[in-house]
Amino acid sequence: MLLPVFLGQPVPPETLASTLAKLDRCLQLLEDKFLKDQDFLAGPHISLADLVAITELMHPVSAGCDLFKSRPKLAAWRQRVEAEVGEDLFQEAHAAIMKAKDLPPADKAIKEKLKPLVQPLLH
Repeated sequence: MLLPVFLGQPVPPETLASTLAKLDRCLQLLEDKFLKDQDFLAGPHISLADLVAITELMHPVSAGCDLFKSRPKLAAWRQRVEAEVGEDLFQEAHAAIMKAKDLPPADKAIKEKLKPLVQPLLH
């Protein structure tokens, strides 16, 4: 989600659609197999699993993909995690990644170095 922002290069529509479909399947799995009908991923109390998962899920959010909007169960879990961590600390922990989409693209030299590594991911 962030590579195109960093590289200033659009993702082909078919790649974006495929990636979003995979993300949707992963989110469904997260809800069905891990969150189930409990407050947190590993049970009734917040755990490292919740902290790692929320950190990963904030990456697409930072790129403009609000994956919580159409998933009330996941959105409620996010709110519980944020409440347990504390709103201020939660916002502070994700401040840098939430600003990533506003950064200018990388300079040409960095783009050229990364191009062979990134191209397979964008196709």
